[in-house]
Amino acid sequence: MAEVLRFFVQYEAVLYFLLGLAGILYFYRFWLAWQEVREAHYGLERQASRERLNQAALMLFAMLVIAVGVFVMVTFVATSLPAQDLLATPTLSLSMDTQTGATTVTPAGDEVLATATALPTVAVNPEACVPAQIEITDPEPGESLSGSVSIIGTVDVTNFGFYKFEVARAEEELWLTIQAGRTIIRDDVLVENWDTSRLPTGDYVLQLVVTDSSGSELPPCRIPVRIEAPSS
Repeated sequence: MAEVLRFFVQYEAVLYFLLGLAGILYFYRFWLAWQEVREAHYGLERQASRERLNQAALMLFAMLVIAVGVFVMVTFVATSLPAQDLLATPTLSLSMDTQTGATTVTPAGDEVLATATALPTVAVNPEACVPAQIEITDPEPGESLSGSVSIIGTVDVTNFGFYKFEVARAEEELWLTIQAGRTIIRDDVLVENWDTSRLPTGDYVLQLVVTDSSGSELPPCRIPVRIEAPSS
């Protein structure tokens, strides 16, 4: 189950894009079939046009159901599981050179790294956080978090649609949705009592994504943080 959810989380945008293309195609077919039904003069011709109309309508409905299913899986189901089940963790294997006694660390899979290579990091653009519009005010960038925390910020843009709050490891673009909402918030709680202990200790990036009423995503507001194990 976690593998399936990880797939939906990682490829959410791609799935929406493909569903959008399919929706446009079948909407065009639906429109053509509707025109044929209106212009048909004979019974058999009208029946064939209606069958094409029904097929296009069925496919449009299926696209809508799949899109809703992806949204529910990513926004609600994925957030109900422990976050470490959804954030990929690289697996390393150790091998020893019998002549020199040196130990070599090798990533799992087919690719072997001969030299140490810096991991890519999630890009953080402070200018995307606009005061009084899209911003995270608490925690502050670079702050260490542990246990249960609340995220304070602002979501107040023209033609506001909805927002979602996400987290990812600092070295990978695999976003996990923590909270979503459709209410304008001004310097108040975006996420309440978020249990950071469900994430492995490490460096992360918090992301606030706002979508306007036309469905366009604004540049995400991101801040780097460090998640620590709760003190005993």
